Amino acid sequence: MKKYIIAISVAVLAFWTHSHADISLTQKALKPVIVYQCGQELKDSKVWKVSTYLMQDTNKAKLEHNVCDCVGEHALKDVPASTLLKATVNEEAKNQLARQAVANSLKGCVQELVK
Repeated sequence: MKKYIIAISVAVLAFWTHSHADISLTQKALKPVIVYQCGQELKDSKVWKVSTYLMQDTNKAKLEHNVCDCVGEHALKDVPASTLLKATVNEEAKNQLARQAVANSLKGCVQELVK
C-alpha cells in the first residue's frame, strides 16, 4: 500500500511539475533545503569568513539571508523534473541536488548582491 501511495504522489508531482513551468511544487518543496544548505556552505567557507570578518553581525546575517534566498530562487531552475522528483523521495539524492544547486548558483548570487 505504501508503494502505491508513493507512486501516486510521484505521478501527481510529475504532472504538477510539467503543468507549472515557472515554479513547480517540487521546487517549492526543495527550496527550504537549498536555503539551509546555502547557509551551511557559507558558514563553512573560508572566503565567506574572511570577506565578512569586519561586518556587524546584523549586516552579515542580512547578507547571508539575501544570498541564500537568491540561491533558493535560482538554484533549481535548470534541473530536470525527473531529478527533482527523485530528490523528493530519496534523501541522498536530495542532499546531492542541494549541494550541487548551491555550488552552481552561489557565486552568481553573491556577485549580484555585492554590486
